This record gives sequence, structure tokens and C-alpha cells, in this order.
Amino acid sequence: MLRIDKKVAESILRQQAALSENDPGDEGWVDRVEELSRLCEEGGARTHVAFLGTALLAKSVDRRADLKWIKPKLAQEGEAPFAFSARTLSERVLVPVSADLGIHIGMTSPQPLNNQPYFRMSYLGDGTPISAAGRPAFDYMLGLIDELGNLDENASRNALRAFVGVRRRYQPRYTEREGELVLTPRVLSETIATFVGRRSENGKRAQACVAALFDVAFGPENVDSGRINDPSRDKPGDVSVMDGDRAFKAIEVKDKPVSFNDVQIFGKKVVDMGLVDAAYVMVAQRQEVLDLPALERWADGFGLSLRLFYDWDELVEEALYWSRLPAREAAKVAVERIRIRLINVEVEPASLEEWYDDLAEHSAPEEAPAAGPRF
Repeated sequence: MLRIDKKVAESILRQQAALSENDPGDEGWVDRVEELSRLCEEGGARTHVAFLGTALLAKSVDRRADLKWIKPKLAQEGEAPFAFSARTLSERVLVPVSADLGIHIGMTSPQPLNNQPYFRMSYLGDGTPISAAGRPAFDYMLGLIDELGNLDENASRNALRAFVGVRRRYQPRYTEREGELVLTPRVLSETIATFVGRRSENGKRAQACVAALFDVAFGPENVDSGRINDPSRDKPGDVSVMDGDRAFKAIEVKDKPVSFNDVQIFGKKVVDMGLVDAAYVMVAQRQEVLDLPALERWADGFGLSLRLFYDWDELVEEALYWSRLPAREAAKVAVERIRIRLINVEVEPASLEEWYDDLAEHSAPEEAPAAGPRF
């Protein structure tokens, strides 16, 4: 087994990122990474971008890295002496350094290779089923891996530099809005309702707003929120309130209609994962009121405490009340936390402007204090 030195790998990645600002690297690899990026976007198979980045980094550290045997524990003794753990390299080096330097590696998960097809593979090209939509990107990526296998460290670093330069252009860029808005809890809830109700972005807007409100109530350091449809997420809800490394409250967020049975399925998942507090935020405009007494009786049978939120007014009111700040100050904090959470889930950059535009439209000037009696 080949052990890739993580400190050396990080140093090389940072060095090539710095060089890429003035030197794009190997032009042929610029074209190759562009083509792979295009195929991954078209097929919705962006995990292949992360795999290529991992392979480039491994070869940049040690030319001997066997890019087919990416799970050393599954190789027979003596079968692949230069097998290396692609998942470890991606999670320990590629993911954190790319986040720091603004390199979009295709996935936002901290475990980008814990996805189809890589988490099922014994080795690259072992016949693991590939989706029809993702097949063109995967086949093209395999060709790149074959080419990369013949490169030494210097040539691999030039290719890595090309990868960095191309993928930096895929990183969403967000601008901050100047000025401060005066707002009330009512304005905050109305703005969120308008913003989320206009466009879902596959649930990203609603989840970001809910996570931000729990940030205000419990502190952002105590709130965990994964990306949308993250297969690697090991917590039962879209948002979790944490006690250290342990989740103790689970919150599911949906901006489409939720059924009685949907709540039961989520509640059972919460119980099965050892939690006893759950909430379901249901903010679809067509959401029907569920039979709460029946749900509570069902939840009581499992020792589960269950809360249902049907609109933003109630959730905003609760979050701001439990914050340590006065309500209006907490509302201002919520605005900034929503901005941060929207960026974390990678909404479209224009959505940030839309958020602030909605906020300005709903905001009213701060009320002046009443004049006292004049003598």
C-alpha cells in the first residue's frame, strides 16, 4: 500500500493553486478538464470531478500511485503494492484545501467519493453499474486516468494546475450588500416567505432559512445542516441541533406538501437513530393541516417529542424568542446567517441579491420615538 503524505499533498495543491493565477498549466489538460466538467454538468455526475482531482493530487505527490486500486484494503496481498486510499486523500486534503482556496471540486459534501459509483467499487473499472446519464462523463474520466497513469510528478503537477484553474471558474462568487436594514420579526418572516415561496432551488432556500433561524436560537457552532440530498449525511434531519458531536434535535424541512405518513417516517428515523426531539417544518403553500393529536399519540408510543411548523411566522417567533439577543437584534443576526447558509448550500449567486432585494422591499423605516410634551 502506498501512503500519500498529506502534508506534502497539501503543500503541492496550495503551490499549484498559487501558480495557476499567472500560469494556467498544461493547455491540453485545461481542455480535458473543461470537457469533463461539461459532461459532468450535463449528466449530473459531478463526483467524477472530485475523483479526477484526487487522482491528479496523488500522482503529483508520487508517480507510483496506482489510480485503479483506490481501496487498498480490497486488494489481495501483493496484487497492488501502490494502491492508495483515494477517499482519505480527498477528505483530508482535497476537500478542505479546495474550500479554503475557492476550488469547486464538483461536490459540496465533505465525503465526495462516498457517492455512486465510487463507494460501491472494489477498484476503478470493476464493472460497477454506472447511470446512463453519468456514463459519458465516467467513460471520459477513465480515459483521463489512463493518460495520467503515464505521467511523472512534474507533468502531473502541471495537469493539477490546469484542474485548479478550470475548477476555480466553477466556484460561485457572492457579493455582500452594503448598508444596514432596520427590520422587525414580522418583516423577517414575511421576507423569508416571499423569498422561499418564489423559487425553491430544490429545497435549498427553505433549508438555509431554517438552519439560519436555529443558528440564531442555539448558536451556529451548535447547528449542523447538510447539503440537499446528501447520501453521506449520518443525521436524521436536514438540520440538527448538536451537543458536541452528538445530535439531540432533528429538524426536517420541506417546501412541498407533506403527508401524515411522511411525518411518521421521519419520526421513526429519528427514534431509530437514538433521538427523542423532532420537528417538521412544512412551508408549502398547499400544505394541509395534519391531525396533530393523532400524530402526538403515535409519537408518544415511541417516547418522541414532535413539533410541527406550518409557516414562517411561528418558526421566526420561536427562534427569536429563544435567542439570547433582543428580538430585533436577533432578526438582524438572522439576516446575515441566512446569507451564510444560502452560500453554504450553493444557491445561485443571483439569489443573494434577490434575498436582499426582498428584504428591502418588506422593510420599513425604524419608528422614531414619540415626542415628549413641550412647555
